[in-house]
Amino acid sequence: MSSLFFSANSLKKHLRFDADGFVLFGSRILPLLEKLCPADLADPELRRLFGSPQATLRAHHPAHITTSSILLSRDSRRVMLLFHRKIGEWVYPGGHADGDWHLLRSALRECFEETSLSELEVCPPRAVSDSQDADLCPHLFQRFSIRSTEREPAHIHFDAVFVLRAVHDEPAVCDPLESAGLKWISADEIKFHAARGTGVVDGFDALTARICVRGMQSALGPEGHQGRMTNL
Repeated sequence: MSSLFFSANSLKKHLRFDADGFVLFGSRILPLLEKLCPADLADPELRRLFGSPQATLRAHHPAHITTSSILLSRDSRRVMLLFHRKIGEWVYPGGHADGDWHLLRSALRECFEETSLSELEVCPPRAVSDSQDADLCPHLFQRFSIRSTEREPAHIHFDAVFVLRAVHDEPAVCDPLESAGLKWISADEIKFHAARGTGVVDGFDALTARICVRGMQSALGPEGHQGRMTNL
């Protein structure tokens, strides 16, 4: 299938988001996920969320769906990570869906806001690339346990992870309210942190690195082929 490109201004009016997001997810995206990542979908709490129209709202407790993206450089050799102020670790762009069941749109919105890049390419999962809806399908769902704070109780994030690619070689600028900086990390360094087990070293969480590797392999192939994909 042909690559799908977005600018920050195209999100609100793009034809891919005309349908009711909750209905589209249940009828067309969920069957693709059953094929793509059945182990992720085996979590009964996540399955319950798929039946609730309110599950993408941050007020939906004890769990809700969030979105994020593994952001590749134009040549697919690097991954952009942001240093999160609150967590104190390097993370990929993402955040709350705020009621949007068009999960790709939510992931794109967060990525544009957090990096200031002008145009992004969607890299769909190769395993379902024969579907016309592959570009709307997350590569995986990751469960995160969120600790309680003064503002909200402990809860669960089920993060829908997409893979995006920068269309242009251009400077990126992080949102200073959320991130203390951003940088491109080589795929080899990501793989090194993914292979070292668990824990955080120099701000890199091994789990974050493994999610990045999983997303890259889902989009680029098992070996993480470095070339650009124009006809997935």
